[in-house]
Amino acid sequence: MKEKLKVILDTDTYNECDDQFALAYMLKSQDIFDVEAITVAPYQNKQCTVEEGQEKSYQEILKICNWLNFDTNNKVFKGAKDFMINGYGESNDAVNKIIEIALKNEKTYVMGIGAITNIALAIQKEPKIIERIEVIWLGGHSFLQGHNIETNFKDKIAVKIVFDSKVKLTVIPAKNVSSNLRTSIYELEHFLKGKSELCDYLCQRFYNDSYHDIQERRVIWDISVIAYLMHKEWFEEKEISCPNIKEDSSYELTKDRHKITMVNYLDVDKIYTDLFNKLGE
Repeated sequence: MKEKLKVILDTDTYNECDDQFALAYMLKSQDIFDVEAITVAPYQNKQCTVEEGQEKSYQEILKICNWLNFDTNNKVFKGAKDFMINGYGESNDAVNKIIEIALKNEKTYVMGIGAITNIALAIQKEPKIIERIEVIWLGGHSFLQGHNIETNFKDKIAVKIVFDSKVKLTVIPAKNVSSNLRTSIYELEHFLKGKSELCDYLCQRFYNDSYHDIQERRVIWDISVIAYLMHKEWFEEKEISCPNIKEDSSYELTKDRHKITMVNYLDVDKIYTDLFNKLGE
């Protein structure tokens, strides 16, 4: 029997509806994942501060875990209450837990589907974890965009710390890569509606996430990170010299730095088939 992957999911769960799908997808894949922790990544928008977002995300995680009978005891941890770019540098429960888990395991996969602040703080506080973790992060855009103006790249200080740390890192860009994971409420309801209370809730959140208003079509970005660790054959990637992060958050391509992996394609149909099969079980 293949050994399970020890994973931490770092998620801004209430920011958009995609994190809920990703969390449920991971919990429905516990034949592959040994879920060590779920940590709350920071976000803020016009409706809430970072601290308010932390609490909303925390409660959302508990709700979804409860529907899927996942024991949250010593598993869910609140993270950064602000961004490093704003001068935040405090330790917190999420950072301490990432370090604790990384140091006890031979290898831990950290799946980042929000701002990379908690992961950067953990690396900064305990550099020993660099050799013991692998980070898969949804963030930034493809090089074709020429900029990285998007939510997960908001904390560019944290991004720079992680990129410069030489940690084993795979980046799944938003625009031009995970942006292809677009689906519709009609497809969602066909496969999921009526299957469970969770499925009905996901359909409702997809249609109207209370922040972006009603949308019949949208991208469920974050499932890309979960799918990548389970089925790398559904993705195309390239190892590149780690780019520098410029002041305007854009990438400066390099030739002679340490290597990171950049994903440039994903198989949308295979990912959605797997997601719908698992959530609809």
